[in-house]
Order: sequence, then structure tokens, then C-alpha cells
Amino acid sequence: MNPNMAYYAIQTKIISKKGHLIRELDWEKLLECKTVDQVKSLMLDNKELSKLMYEVKNEEINRDRMEVLLGRFKTVETEDLLHYFSGNYKEFIKSLLLVSELQDLSLILRRIAREETLEGIEERFVHSKKHETLPFDNLMSSKNVAQFTENLKGTPYYSGLKNLTKEDAINREFHIEMKLYVELYRNLMEYANKLDKDDKDAALELIGLKIDLLNVQWIYRALNYYKISPEEILIYSLVGGKSIDYKKLKKLCYSKSMEEFFELVKSYLKLDIFSNMDVLGFDLSINSYSYEYLRKKKFRNIGAAVSYIYLIGIIVDDFTTIVEGIKYNVPKEKLKEYLAYRM
Repeated sequence: MNPNMAYYAIQTKIISKKGHLIRELDWEKLLECKTVDQVKSLMLDNKELSKLMYEVKNEEINRDRMEVLLGRFKTVETEDLLHYFSGNYKEFIKSLLLVSELQDLSLILRRIAREETLEGIEERFVHSKKHETLPFDNLMSSKNVAQFTENLKGTPYYSGLKNLTKEDAINREFHIEMKLYVELYRNLMEYANKLDKDDKDAALELIGLKIDLLNVQWIYRALNYYKISPEEILIYSLVGGKSIDYKKLKKLCYSKSMEEFFELVKSYLKLDIFSNMDVLGFDLSINSYSYEYLRKKKFRNIGAAVSYIYLIGIIVDDFTTIVEGIKYNVPKEKLKEYLAYRM
């Protein structure tokens, strides 16, 4: 038995969490909500989500506040799981918190590049304050993009952004995000490789799946919207995928048409994740595929924790969609179509 992971305890904990979060949550009632406060009330009745809502239990909250709270949920749940790990295993789980740091890093950068105020920005942060790895105080004191990148010196993200211009930050937002992801996933794989073999294999499988889907999403957008060169698309792509190695990645980047791109993705992933794209849209097709994969896949190792953390991200997206639907008075049956969760 691995001394760095309380396996039976973590397995029991995750089964319990999934039960509260998915099976005991009344999605039909959620879809019937007409106000954000009604959503909050249902969340307060759920054992997992109530931890998130407790601080605003007696407040009337708006859509923006709810979306920030939802964004923090994955952070809160990841922090909760850390108690069951030690050594390299704890460091690996902590590394999964880096995604939320990148979200907040990108938020600061966007506001600075657009010369918007940073006042109150901390209220929108979703990263873990307990396990912070970036100098957020210094970043928030930056007056311009040049100062921002200078304040990133000493972090893994500096080399990728050191030549960043204001125009890049505004006009090439998704490109910048992919640059940051390159370093993030390099770190995740580095931590995963320090685990025992079975745990390492499970962690790399899940990280690799995430990389594959991020690359498919990036290349689709690059081919369909950005119209940039295949060489540049490849530069911004991530390595380390589960099913799409560098050679396959290069073929995707050099696709001569969207039809060729879709066929290649289908052959590499051994599944047509775009079969319902006309109905669901591109991003939701990917989320729906991920949700079903993570929900059905069983792990008897650290993969149980990683898959749960990734699953939360999709559930948070669905909750955010419901909150958005309330804003625009989207009918219940129509709103169902926009969820990765299938009822």
C-alpha cells in the first residue's frame, strides 16, 4: 500500500462526493429556477455545494457573484482532497491548483492590457490563497504589460511572455492562454512522473486526455477563426497527449479543410466527438465527451482524485450555463441542450 496516499479513505470520500454532487442534485429543479437566489437555495441543500454557498447564505447574490463562487468550487474541492496525500502525491494534487492561478493571471493581464481598473479584482479570484505560487501582489501593482511581464520574473511563465506586447495581450488572447498552458502541463507531467507506476500511468492518461482535447479545441479555433499558418498553430500546441502524439498533432495543424480535421480527430481519438456538433456546438461536444469519459472510467489509484477534479470543472461549466440561461430567460428544454450533463 502506498504510504503517500490513503487509498481507501480517498476512494470512499470521492464516491461520497460524487453521490452528493451528481446523483443527489436535482437538475430538473435547477433548470426551473428563475432567479440566481433560487439556484443558491438548491445549492445550500447539497452537502458539497453548501460549503461554497455558506459565506453568502444570508446575502442576495447576482449572476457575477455566483459565477465567481462557482469558479472557486474546484479550488475548494481540490484543497479538501489534499488532506489524504503526502510527499510527491500531495505535491502532484497541489499542481492541479495551478489551472486556477492561470485563470487569475489571465484576468489581471486582460485588464492591464485594456487599461481597465484593477480595483476589486481580488473579489473575482478563484485560485488557492493557501497554495499560491505566483506574486499576485506584484502583478496587481503593474502599470502596464511590460511591468506585468517583468513581475513574472522567477516564475515558470516568464520565458513564454517576456516579449509580450499590449497588442498581443488584447488581440491574441487565446494564443497567450495556450502559451501559458504549455508551461502548466509541462509542470503537471513533471509532478506525475514522480508517482509510483500505476498512479503515474493513470495521472498521465487523464492529463494526456486533457491535452488532446485542448489541442483539438485550439486547432479548431485556429483553423476556423484565426486563419494563422500551420507552423504557428503547431508552436502553440501542447505535447504529451494521450492519443495524439507529435506526428499526429502536426497532421492536424496542417489539415487542408475542416472536413479533413474532423476525420483525423475521429481516427485519432477512436470516437466521433463531433457527431452532435450541429446541435451542441463545438465546445459543448468536447465537454459532453469528457463528462461521459470521466463519469464512466473507474480508477483504483490516484486517477480517482484527478478524474473527480476534472469532472468538477465540467459541472461548474454547466452551472454557469444555467445561471446564464436565467439571465436570458432561456426555456428549460432549450437550456438542457447546452449542458454536458445528460439527464
